[in-house]
Amino acid sequence: MMGTTTTGKSGVQSGFTIIELLIVLAMMFVVTGFLVVEIVQARQAMTRTTAALELVSYFEKARLDSVRRHPDTTALMAQIAILNAKYYSVSIDSDRDGHLDAPRVINLPAGSNLSFNGPFPRTIYFDWRGMTVDSKGTVVTPETVSIANSYGVSTIRVASSGQATIER
Repeated sequence: MMGTTTTGKSGVQSGFTIIELLIVLAMMFVVTGFLVVEIVQARQAMTRTTAALELVSYFEKARLDSVRRHPDTTALMAQIAILNAKYYSVSIDSDRDGHLDAPRVINLPAGSNLSFNGPFPRTIYFDWRGMTVDSKGTVVTPETVSIANSYGVSTIRVASSGQATIER
């Protein structure tokens, strides 16, 4: 005799309940929230690093400009001035006519909440050997320049030899 089989429902339901679906959605929102925060932090860190790299490149341009032109007074030396918490100026001979151009004032990126450390204003001059000097022409090691926001600090050190490096 053959056995009988039933093909009807046994009373067990399969699928997702609303509660399970809501729990999964809540977990997805939490993970997405963490990702958004990480992306914002990474973007702010990249903006800070880019601003620091740009300033270091201007230090190098100023140093090389003074070596090329051999200025004998600070008024003729290539220089970078940190004007306030948001602005700095660069005075170099970018058109290569042998004379300093009008200072180029550069603003830290708007909306980035970046700022320089004080004191303000302060100027870093480069002599004919590429060394950093004070306003009297005496070789000095400038104070570090820090660019900061709420996500971190990038510190720029300029040696008396004129070499600028970023410490993160």
